[in-house]
Amino acid sequence: MLGFATDYAGESTSVAEMRNMLLDIADAGFSHIHWTHEWSGDYIYSVFEMIQIRAWMDEFGLKSKGLHATEGSSRKNVPGKFTHRWTKQDRRDYTSENELNRLAGVELIKNRIDLAEYLGSSEIVLHMQLPYLQFIESEEFKRRYYSQVFKSFDEINYYCRAKRVRVCIENLLGTPNEFQIEQFDKLFERYDSEFLGFCFDTGHANITGDDPFEFLKRYSNRLFSLHLSDNHGIRSENCWKDSAEMSNSDEHLIPYDGLFDWDRFSELVAESPYELPIVLEVANRDRENRQYLADCLAAGNKITDLILSYRQNLK
Repeated sequence: MLGFATDYAGESTSVAEMRNMLLDIADAGFSHIHWTHEWSGDYIYSVFEMIQIRAWMDEFGLKSKGLHATEGSSRKNVPGKFTHRWTKQDRRDYTSENELNRLAGVELIKNRIDLAEYLGSSEIVLHMQLPYLQFIESEEFKRRYYSQVFKSFDEINYYCRAKRVRVCIENLLGTPNEFQIEQFDKLFERYDSEFLGFCFDTGHANITGDDPFEFLKRYSNRLFSLHLSDNHGIRSENCWKDSAEMSNSDEHLIPYDGLFDWDRFSELVAESPYELPIVLEVANRDRENRQYLADCLAAGNKITDLILSYRQNLK
């Protein structure tokens, strides 16, 4: 069993190209998909689109291992900079101080929960951006921010339980680990694991912080989703100031094509409650598609075998 993110070659909006993309993934030997189309922005899926995607999956014998939800409308910060200061109220944003915009953001997440239910997914992955510079300047701002987040998650909680879908919050780029740890600690103290889990992104972890496994070790009991890719780590300290350079450091390479320690990763996952399959979230920018998918499959199977081997040794 092995999962694969659907946007590995971009996010075509062509119905024919989306169908062919799923066919290619199935023909390559993957058993599961992680639906990542429209992972950002405020696109709303029609129920008929949900039915169509599920029909393609059934046609090609594919199952679902989660999907990537969207946090809402794109934020407008200073171009090219990780300022982490909100400069506008977004139309759909579950963290917004504007109550109607917040509710619109909740509606958007519920749309992805509906999509997960149609595709047979038990979790969605969600980003939660942290305006940490404003947290530093104002405890009152931080209090208001988390108050809105808690309102949104309180409402989503009941919806998720009815649909049997869990929300997994992902570790992100551009925010120092201390603020992300505060975030995860607050959320996991307030919400149980039936509703809220953790998505570990290896590419992000290899760039932020001194220990790439800090989050994985700290929140292993909440590990229900994985985004696996490789890179060569942070390229320069300037990455923290320039969003383009930070994004370029997150290369989304096939595992073993970068510097990430996959052996240590597999050992830690083996000790967690994570249920296979793993999910590769990689990007094919210029390689022949069939060979690229074959190389991804080989790397993913190698990691899966490592995890199973470590689990066997734990018995």
